[in-house]
Amino acid sequence: MRRIHRRRGFTLVELLVIIAIIGILLGMLLPATRSVGEAARRTQCMNNLRQLALATLNYESANMQFPSGTGIASLGNVGSSDKLSGFVAILPFIEQNDLYESITKGSTIDGTTYPPCPPLYGDSNPNWETRVSGFLCPSVAVESSGNAPIHYGLCIGDRARNIASADSLRGGFNGSRQIDLDEITDGSSNTILAGEICAAEGAGTDRPYAINQPYSILDDPSTCLDLVDEGNWSFRKGVQLSTIGRGGHWADGRAGVALFNTILPPKSPSAAVKGSIGADGIYSANGPHPGTINVVFFDGSTRSTDVDIDSGDFTSPTLTKEEIANGSSSPYGAWGALGAINDGEVVDHF
Repeated sequence: MRRIHRRRGFTLVELLVIIAIIGILLGMLLPATRSVGEAARRTQCMNNLRQLALATLNYESANMQFPSGTGIASLGNVGSSDKLSGFVAILPFIEQNDLYESITKGSTIDGTTYPPCPPLYGDSNPNWETRVSGFLCPSVAVESSGNAPIHYGLCIGDRARNIASADSLRGGFNGSRQIDLDEITDGSSNTILAGEICAAEGAGTDRPYAINQPYSILDDPSTCLDLVDEGNWSFRKGVQLSTIGRGGHWADGRAGVALFNTILPPKSPSAAVKGSIGADGIYSANGPHPGTINVVFFDGSTRSTDVDIDSGDFTSPTLTKEEIANGSSSPYGAWGALGAINDGEVVDHF
């Protein structure tokens, strides 16, 4: 008589146990995968900043000066040249020479002729709609329509008053004035050139900032923190907001869009005083990476900066024109000192 062998299958309980184990393993794996992905994006972001710094240094080698933060003096008083960002000036040094020539010398595109340095907004100039990949942090989702954004800004040190003025030096970028390496007396490895200014984690791509705020914010920058709800990135109801966000357009060099100061700690809100895009105010560094922002220094080195970096006493009034002219030390700790080119303070580490 043949013996029949029956193959034993899994019981329901055993299947449920196996499924539970697989679920636990996936739960352990996914956070690690996300962490690796974010680390890769952060690295790419730092590489972007490094390339921008190298382009700026190459510009300095070719012109014996760094580009200005706002306005390109070599173009003269042509069109929007007085509003253009320093990032426009370095386009030829990031393999975007054709775009630079088309902007600064005029162009004919699809049968329409555009003058040199046409208006930044409102005329649908294709040059202004061109997106430059090196200006974009991979951790920020970019919307498919609208102006071409930039996720990085130029550092103006701890200057909040007379931002557009070129009559004295503080950060690496001072209105339309251009500086050379010799004027960075605190050392190129101790002075921030550029950093992230765009969206905080969980915020929209084109992050707005407060506008038309009172002068009292300049006398106590900490009051800028009161403009947002504690624990999130939403401005309080009734706060008037900008129509163009931080980093809203790579070609716009005005303070609200393109610059940041080292006064409030990274990931703080920003506010324009008695104005909007080109006004004095508190303009904070910001970015999508949890707990940190990326910055690059004038020697081309990059660092990831914690949000709890020593920021001194940010209830202290912002520096006056006279204090800046005299090279006064920054009241905003290591963060403030790293933004200044000539305040005599050298931060060895942070």
